[in-house]
Amino acid sequence: MRVPGETAERGRLRPVSGTLVVLLFGLLTYLYIPIPPPRAPQPTRDDCVLLHMWSNGFHSDLGVPAEIFPPNAPLRRLFPNASSFLIGWGDEAFYRSDGVNLWLGLNALIPPRPSVMHVAYNAAASSIYLGPNDDAPIAVSLEGAKQLAAYVDAALVLDDKGNVVVVAPGKVIGRSDFLRTRGSFHLFNVCNQWLARALRAAGVDVNARAAWLAGGLIEQVHRADRAACPA
Repeated sequence: MRVPGETAERGRLRPVSGTLVVLLFGLLTYLYIPIPPPRAPQPTRDDCVLLHMWSNGFHSDLGVPAEIFPPNAPLRRLFPNASSFLIGWGDEAFYRSDGVNLWLGLNALIPPRPSVMHVAYNAAASSIYLGPNDDAPIAVSLEGAKQLAAYVDAALVLDDKGNVVVVAPGKVIGRSDFLRTRGSFHLFNVCNQWLARALRAAGVDVNARAAWLAGGLIEQVHRADRAACPA
């Protein structure tokens, strides 16, 4: 014999569990529904630029040749002697911290928070600040590289003279800066997702929505099999 209170409690649980199932289904659909491939042309033997992604398993940065940016681009004016740039993006407060404050990291996810771009010159030497455990070359076409440069430029906040807005010195002493950027950091726009969208702009077929963690993005980059220019 059912007790009336138990029946009422079960009645309340069913709508709640049903809502959770719907939310989970919606989240999985958002993350993994097939999306069109990038539009940028693919690299060929005679049309290839090598990018480089360094990752420490939590955060990833992208190394790009300086020459893919126009000569008067904001980053080239910031570091005029750079042969390459190491570029990352993230929540301003957590990115500028030493990364050990868990609460600061969780606070970055909700609500949306101000973002910054971390740019260092001469990417390979500067990547040591990450303590990388993965080092992935990524081949793209010249047009793809230019679209990546446009994606980076569009993210920057510029002053009335067209220069970048420096928020603070960067993590690589004497050769990097944190720059003000457009867009907010939040649960559905974290650092690795931003970087995955940069790769998609360059023509690399990765799922940016599902790239919450660096490990998942690393796996996608390796599966894309772009480690060298086509022979």
